[in-house]
Amino acid sequence: MEERSRVAPWAPPRAQRRLAELESELAGLGLDEITRLVDAVLAEHRGRLDEDGIVLYAGTNTMSPRARAAHEASLGSRPSMGWPGDKLQTGLDELDVLEVLAPLQVAAVMGGEFAEVRLQSATLANLACYSALTLPGDTIAVLPANAGGHTSHHAQGAAGIRALRVVDLPYDAGRFDVDHAALPAFLRRHRPTLVVIGASLMLFPHDVARIRKACDEVGAFLVYDASHTAGLIAAGRFQRPLDEGAHLVTMSTYTSFGGPPGAAVVTRDENLARRVSTAAYPGLTANYDASRLAPLAVAAAEHAAGGPGYADRCMAGAASLAAALDGEGFTVAAADLGWTASHHVAVDAAAFGGGGGAARLLAEGGVYLSGVGLPGQAPGEPPRGLRIGTQEVTRRGFGPGGMREIAVLMRRLLIDRQDPLKVLQDTVALRRSIP
Repeated sequence: MEERSRVAPWAPPRAQRRLAELESELAGLGLDEITRLVDAVLAEHRGRLDEDGIVLYAGTNTMSPRARAAHEASLGSRPSMGWPGDKLQTGLDELDVLEVLAPLQVAAVMGGEFAEVRLQSATLANLACYSALTLPGDTIAVLPANAGGHTSHHAQGAAGIRALRVVDLPYDAGRFDVDHAALPAFLRRHRPTLVVIGASLMLFPHDVARIRKACDEVGAFLVYDASHTAGLIAAGRFQRPLDEGAHLVTMSTYTSFGGPPGAAVVTRDENLARRVSTAAYPGLTANYDASRLAPLAVAAAEHAAGGPGYADRCMAGAASLAAALDGEGFTVAAADLGWTASHHVAVDAAAFGGGGGAARLLAEGGVYLSGVGLPGQAPGEPPRGLRIGTQEVTRRGFGPGGMREIAVLMRRLLIDRQDPLKVLQDTVALRRSIP
């Protein structure tokens, strides 16, 4: 009988095997052994992903040198509860500065007036909006999971924690957007309190103004989840959701934004800002990781100072990579729409056994990304696509030429079925050749 994990005996079978293996290896270690092991693990991680790997995962990034330099870890262990000038703790004058600087900077670059920046993840940012704007039992309308609707939008995630009824928005798989013709009648039928758009796969902008008009007819709030596109929005590219009618924007502060891990909620409405702030503290946070604030302020200021340069490079890189993948024989999603208007690219991996298996094979060759569901795939079908983001490789210096070489590596691994260890050597060489 296969051994069950002690850490998570409820985990799925593939995880059970890995958990049990690690539990057996790590049992009974002392302090010195644990210290040496942790050092080795951190060094291996830096080598694999930071120095040798090509990271195309859409949910990651690396901070700029300025932002990294602003990250003072000791601030994270300083409790900071309440507003500057009215805190439970004393001696936090320096933190007061950061607690004002960061929201001002984030709100400004995202086109808002108010920003709540104390939340530790975009899932909590979404939950703060649900807590502020809905009651248990209310209905929210969200993008279908196979159209990139995030777990936090659905019943198995934060929406379920809030005990909300979740309905999938009508979706036009051919346009990679909400089905606008069907939307007004759908909203009248379901009467949602909240509509959430923005997705884990964002190839094209939403028609936010048109969706807002339909929301207004039924009195629904409109939340735009910009977790993946915040860096493009901050640069004035892709779209400006608050200009176009969204009541609130939630966002991850890393991914394309390039700041530290964490989240923000941005709005122009003072009443909504107050409600979200109260949900965030004292509702969902007490102490929080205040070490995030300085690099977050720097990252936002970099967007303001640098203009659209980084975002334009990310988007140009995605266009170059999509064209190169198409040329190498891959089925790139949304070909009739020009593949992408963002920093994301999607590939139909059905020919390679689906997104999960294809991603694991690519990882053996040093190319790291993830599977994703694609609009139009059959209900219950495992994720069929590969989701690619160019934000980290762009930060690390890859231009159009590098994107073409990445496409060749992917072809060798998935189409040519070359030995992953041989491809890995060339992946490392390519990564190390980029300044």
